[in-house]
Amino acid sequence: MEKTIVISILEGTMKRKIQLLILLLILGSCATPYQPQGFSGGYEDTHIKDNVYFVEFNSNAYTSFTVTAKYFHRRAKEVCEENGYKDYRIVNEKDISGMWGTAGGGTISIQAKPGSAGYVECLKEKS
Repeated sequence: MEKTIVISILEGTMKRKIQLLILLLILGSCATPYQPQGFSGGYEDTHIKDNVYFVEFNSNAYTSFTVTAKYFHRRAKEVCEENGYKDYRIVNEKDISGMWGTAGGGTISIQAKPGSAGYVECLKEKS
């Protein structure tokens, strides 16, 4: 009988550790990764004319404003490099963050969804 109790306690402890690990993995993977626009956010870009593009990066509420801005600049640089340019200049960047909320059980939760967008001018030479 003593062996059964000890094994039962160990199994319960291991189960809790596995549940905690799964929870941490889920929470750690909630932030928007650097990716094309998808369910959790990402980048989109549109060719406007000649060497000008419109670039946008939207994130979910688990991604910081700083990371979102870095992703926007990363995509701006990539768009220019992919099209044979050496550098880029942001012509007009703006914050396109949004807010969303949920209510229930007597509480209201409001979260920000960071976003950055702007026109990017691709340059032939490094500035």
